[in-house]
Amino acid sequence: MEKEIPKILFNRYKSLEVEVMNFTQLFDKLNQSTGHNPFVAHKIEFYLILVITQNSYSHFVDFNSYELTAGSALFIAKNQVHHFTKSLQQADGFCIIFSSQFMEKYYFLSDKLKLNRLFNYHIEAPIIHQQELGQDSFIDIANQLYDEYIFPNEFAKSEMLRTLLHILLLKAERTKEVQATSGAKIHWLEVFSSFKNMLEKEYINTRSSRDYASELLISYKFLNDVVKKLAGKTAKAFIDDFVTIEIKRYLVSTSLSVKEISYETGFEEPANMIKFFKKNTKMTPLKFRQQF
Repeated sequence: MEKEIPKILFNRYKSLEVEVMNFTQLFDKLNQSTGHNPFVAHKIEFYLILVITQNSYSHFVDFNSYELTAGSALFIAKNQVHHFTKSLQQADGFCIIFSSQFMEKYYFLSDKLKLNRLFNYHIEAPIIHQQELGQDSFIDIANQLYDEYIFPNEFAKSEMLRTLLHILLLKAERTKEVQATSGAKIHWLEVFSSFKNMLEKEYINTRSSRDYASELLISYKFLNDVVKKLAGKTAKAFIDDFVTIEIKRYLVSTSLSVKEISYETGFEEPANMIKFFKKNTKMTPLKFRQQF
């Protein structure tokens, strides 16, 4: 096992910010991988979408297994830990990969259309099934993405891929918006996203929800209300859950000792991390590692 969580970067093809493969090509590429084992947990530094067109496939993301059937799509965000399974060779579908730079450039599509729910795995399930789409479908647009990707004429290819990917993302965001029953205001989603992004960078330095509220220039009460509305828990509980997931990622994906992991995740003393982890999972870090 690695000493660090394997981090897989986006390998840009030519000048394109998007890569599209069918499952046959994907499985061959995974089997030829030499830098890491894609069938073992690893962290990705890009965004990944799996669209199933035929049969079924199981994929592992952050300690959960998701079963995809024809028409399903799985959305995996940057920094999530995931791994492929061998059942990939029994299914047909497409893998769409795009860089974090793509999301940073095109996250705000317009003043009214923003990807607030998609890839926001803390408040939304990362999977959308065909029955949730109604008369809509991911399959046709995924096919168009693949056809454009392999199309020999390079003229405006990047723009074509970007436009088609925008359509797929908007279809998914629309589905998430229809499913949402919380009545959350757009501003709340924006505050929550800012809080989550800040937490990802700063959780090692502080686990105080008041510190994050101060950095966001909002009151602690407002931050707490937003997190409770969207995630169903207090800001403190959300931070604790976030840190717990990070510890789990280290336990499953590296050979670092519990002592080393405690320092990597911002604890001054290993005993404090063990106590924290046991409180939130009802088991010790070593017991969790053994189970996985």
